[in-house]
Amino acid sequence: MKVSLLFPPTWHPSQPYLSLPSLTGFLHQGGVKNVSQRDLGIELLDQLLTRSFGAEVHEQLLAKQRELERGTTGELGPGSREHAAKIAESLDRFPYLIDRVELAKETLRSEAFYDLDAYRGSLFMIDKWLELVSSVYFPTRLTVVDNQFSNYSIYSSKDLMKVIRDEAQNPYISLFRDKFIPSIVNDRPDLIGVSITATSQIIPGLTLCRLIKEAAPDLHITIGGSIFTRLVDNIRRCPSLFDITDDIVVFEGETALLELVNQMAGKKDFSKVPNLIYRQNGKITVNQPFYSENVNQLPAPNYDGFPLGKYLSPEPVLPVQFSRGCYYKDCAFCALTLDHQNFRQKDPGRTIEELEWLKQRYGAQYFFFTDECFALAPTKRLCQQMTERKLDIKWTCEMRFEKNLSRELLTSMRDAGCLKIVFGLESFNQRIMDFMKKGIKQEWVRRIADDCVDLGIAVHCYIIVGFPTEKEEEALETMNFIVENKKLHESFGFSCQPCLFDLEKEAPIMSDPGGYGIRRIMRPSAEDLSLGFFYEVQEGMTPDESEKLYQHVYERVSEVVCELPFNYSMADGLLYIAHEKAQTGRSEEHTSELQSQSTISYAVFCLKKK
Repeated sequence: MKVSLLFPPTWHPSQPYLSLPSLTGFLHQGGVKNVSQRDLGIELLDQLLTRSFGAEVHEQLLAKQRELERGTTGELGPGSREHAAKIAESLDRFPYLIDRVELAKETLRSEAFYDLDAYRGSLFMIDKWLELVSSVYFPTRLTVVDNQFSNYSIYSSKDLMKVIRDEAQNPYISLFRDKFIPSIVNDRPDLIGVSITATSQIIPGLTLCRLIKEAAPDLHITIGGSIFTRLVDNIRRCPSLFDITDDIVVFEGETALLELVNQMAGKKDFSKVPNLIYRQNGKITVNQPFYSENVNQLPAPNYDGFPLGKYLSPEPVLPVQFSRGCYYKDCAFCALTLDHQNFRQKDPGRTIEELEWLKQRYGAQYFFFTDECFALAPTKRLCQQMTERKLDIKWTCEMRFEKNLSRELLTSMRDAGCLKIVFGLESFNQRIMDFMKKGIKQEWVRRIADDCVDLGIAVHCYIIVGFPTEKEEEALETMNFIVENKKLHESFGFSCQPCLFDLEKEAPIMSDPGGYGIRRIMRPSAEDLSLGFFYEVQEGMTPDESEKLYQHVYERVSEVVCELPFNYSMADGLLYIAHEKAQTGRSEEHTSELQSQSTISYAVFCLKKK
């Protein structure tokens, strides 16, 4: 059996995503050796950022200008006077941008990446180039990390079936048809797996499936990814999806994909494939119960075939896993726990072996643990073994502000190469913390944040504005903890991402909305694939008031946070922190000296961005 695994645009261009390498490693372990994997997102971006592609774009811009000169339709939208003005503006900018876009790409892959002005300038140049490319398909807008199809909703199956066929507004149709479909189809795989894990991949991913099906109807296409895990009930009522894919794998995909390959090579009894949703004789079937992997039987992720040199960073930052699921899983707002159903911890020794193998095979020195939350006792054992084995790597992970997260453990993490910890703070107001069921206290947050800064471990905080019943002064207390805490926000590598509360499908709050002060829930009528809901509250800020305050909080936090690179990319931020430590020659054993130097250096660093 020949398997082709594809990761469609758009994902962050600094690092690969973990899904395909995990599947590839498992298939190899299961005896399926003929597996290819491609990150089409970075392959496409690499091609878009070239002079040769620029020549194609220039011809498209001229053709679109001639078309619009023959007549426009209205003032706004596609084919309008607004569109004509956008094309004229793009043609004016073209000579300047075409001379600089390849340099911008190569800058991010070189040591010049660590020059903040060059880094920011390159990202700006690439964004403006993608805006120019997008103007042919106006009002669609491509960015480095996202795409915006303003006339279509990604949560409506009706809209999705339209946009994947809309040649005028969907640039991926021609891009995929010209650059990818021939090589994918001519490879003649028995099964094609398409990983769609982020909302930014929905339209490109489904467009890819549609084009493959039309070019080679006999090829078996399987879609997987966390997006569809949250939509199991919706998919039952969405037969149009199965016009462009043969089946969909939900929840964890390793055993499911291996069994699917085995069934395709044998009896084709798809009822034996765990976690599979498929249509047979006009009926959509969901195979249950859903299966969870034994994480201690999973192999290391296999990145063979991924173009690690094409990512927009000077060093590869590889995602890895130490556990699946969340050991706490009581936060009222969080739907992430659904993806992995239950918490499973990998043996620290096995993780060390994986890291050593990845380091040796790919020359990787930097790792991004994708775990939802590191548990304390296993983290202690992991760090002890990292230090004993002299692993000499740099890494980042996510943790909770736990009472028992001690300075001793943080010191052990630092000594093992941890450069940054991502925390879900959400709120610094104790009532809201308790109402969210965060299980943390203000004093623990202050102590742990101070300990991290003292030890030279960078901190990231996620915060939420507008949790049901939250009052303005309570949200501002959270904001002020960040903006008034100079020790924290002036520490090198600090970042903070404010988020507006969303009432998400499958979040624990949905089991008792009235108990959380929600008076009424409205399901978007036209959005049959919606991941969230509109709502009204009994007290506290309304959703509209929360959104207004969120804008204020975002602006105030942005004044004290170094957005680029630290809020933009955890992977880029990890590289910047490692580079800063290496350049200054700081000794991590002299933490007081580290802190005083870090504060001065960081102030100068962020002044440059302003």
